[in-house]
Amino acid sequence: MDRAGAICWPRTRFVQSVAAVGQFPPFAMPSLAVAGHSNVGKSSLLNALFGRKGMVKTSKNPGCTRLLNLFAVDERLLVVDLPGYGFARASKRDQKQWGSLIEGYLSSRVSPDRVLVLLDIRHGPKPHDLQLISWLNAAAIRWIPVATKADKLTGNKRRQRLDAMREALGGMLAPIPTSASKMRGIDTLRALIEEELVAGE
Repeated sequence: MDRAGAICWPRTRFVQSVAAVGQFPPFAMPSLAVAGHSNVGKSSLLNALFGRKGMVKTSKNPGCTRLLNLFAVDERLLVVDLPGYGFARASKRDQKQWGSLIEGYLSSRVSPDRVLVLLDIRHGPKPHDLQLISWLNAAAIRWIPVATKADKLTGNKRRQRLDAMREALGGMLAPIPTSASKMRGIDTLRALIEEELVAGE
């Protein structure tokens, strides 16, 4: 157990990378996909959740994840790291390919049980984020909004941004504020995932 009482995930292993849905290995566990803009801090958040530095490759250059990267957490949960979208310097061909890969996965037989939608707290949802949410709603896949880089704002400004993000997302779901560098909100997010996907399995 960690300091907030949530279950830690030290027994996480990399399974494989796939370039198409048909390459998914068979699995009998709930699945969680993690999606976000190419510079939202997805790799850092995953490393924080896993409690393993370097498990997911991080880079100062966004857009490095171009495949679906699969991780097994304690053989109880499959985490799927989706390619970051909206990378401005990527070619239109690459952007289209990444979009097709994500959309195909979300509408396939191996579609995830939940999706973490990562949003930079400083900017809120961008058009690509709203497009992803539209896909998720159409596919009846439940999603959890996560505000990354929450340490970049403080006090009233952080609360104002979270309120604005909730409003932009339709007013139903409040983003969970997190900071991978400061390990803030990581325990809360991990506990929520455990409660919704792993408990009782």
